[in-house]
Amino acid sequence: MPKTYICTLKLCDYLTFSSTVSYANVMDVTYMVYKPQPYIHNYPLMYGLGGLLYASLASPHVETAEIDYSLLDEVERRLYVYPARPRRIDLKRMLLNIKGERAVEVVQPRPKSMYPWHVMHLYFAPGSVFETVVVTELDNVRIPSIIRVGVKRQGVFRVVCEEATVKEYTSGLTDPVNLGDLARYKLNPDSYVMLLNTKTARRGVPGSNTIVKAYYRENKVALLESRSGIRFRVPLIGVHH
Repeated sequence: MPKTYICTLKLCDYLTFSSTVSYANVMDVTYMVYKPQPYIHNYPLMYGLGGLLYASLASPHVETAEIDYSLLDEVERRLYVYPARPRRIDLKRMLLNIKGERAVEVVQPRPKSMYPWHVMHLYFAPGSVFETVVVTELDNVRIPSIIRVGVKRQGVFRVVCEEATVKEYTSGLTDPVNLGDLARYKLNPDSYVMLLNTKTARRGVPGSNTIVKAYYRENKVALLESRSGIRFRVPLIGVHH
């Protein structure tokens, strides 16, 4: 039976990750607002918790701007990591004019530019906390206490992991899961709710860029609980109940 861990990820600096774009007009000035979704895709987490430096080993190719996920097969032989859900979110903002001449953390005066157009980035700040699940069949896997996620900004997290136990198997809605990975492990849900859809997918794994809350009519959802009482509901990857 695989070992399961519930890991708390405490952000130590700043992180921009999987943002949505919206527009606003204030006093004839147009703002383009980038706001991050409060979920972190599991593939960068697998690089970090697998002990690899994500920024150097999975940097976008210059020609295609796509992430290289070729090392994930190697990482997955040792552990599998689920997408992270938020426990607490702190956001900061950075405001730039259209030419990108200046950037500050608070609203700056209207720039001396012929373009009344601003770009506002909201990003995760220190104090943000996420939670995820790690599954492994190995006894000697060491989960790092510090990881870095993403190729933009810093994205440094302090990691605290606790061993978890399966309290029961049940039906219903899960915590965040990777839709493509569920299909690979023959755990297709009956339905799902979309949470996050990134631009790049793992080669040969359709739907792997999509993070969802899955719904199962049958008892395929493991209720995990850590020693401190943190709970997760996920179908266990690689385990068929």
